[in-house]
Amino acid sequence: MTLEELIQAVKQGKAIQGEVFSGKDLSDQDFSHANFLNCDFSGANLRNSNLHHAKLRACNFSKADLRGADLSQSDLCNADMTDAKLRRANLTNSNRIGTKIHKWALKGAYITGSTAYVD
Repeated sequence: MTLEELIQAVKQGKAIQGEVFSGKDLSDQDFSHANFLNCDFSGANLRNSNLHHAKLRACNFSKADLRGADLSQSDLCNADMTDAKLRRANLTNSNRIGTKIHKWALKGAYITGSTAYVD
């Protein structure tokens, strides 16, 4: 899926399932209210992207760059955020139950009101 196809799918409210965005530059994009399921964002650049209120269930964000991204009110249930860069990311009121993330990765992130289990 190209970036243009992805943007159109998000604008049209389509669910995006099982797509691979590994290593792609998706920075500064508006993916608010998007519905991603089991997608691979490993190593992707999502800096300063808007993922507000997005469903990101069972997605792989390992080693992704999410610095400055807005993940507020997002659903990250069962996502893998191992070694993701989260400095200045906004995770306010997000659902991270079952998400693989380490406490140190949250340093400098905004997490007020989040529901989480962090190892």
